[in-house]
Amino acid sequence: MKITELKKKYKDEWVLAEVVREDKFNQVIEAKPIAHSEKRSEVYRKLSEVKGKKHVTTIYTGKLPEKGMVYAFNAKSKI
Repeated sequence: MKITELKKKYKDEWVLAEVVREDKFNQVIEAKPIAHSEKRSEVYRKLSEVKGKKHVTTIYTGKLPEKGMVYAFNAKSKI
């Protein structure tokens, strides 16, 4: 599936995909979706389950923050 098609099909989601084809600058132009979710953590969990030597990528298909925008995140973890 071309990246443009993938972005339309999984709009505003995180996508884990196996790389099928790259251009001469190593930009992914075709990929086979493995998992998708609105939650990045779910896609990263699936990434940890990928077996073998697959060439994979994660893509966010939503709108990226504008230059100069600042975001704050709060994360809690138990050690």
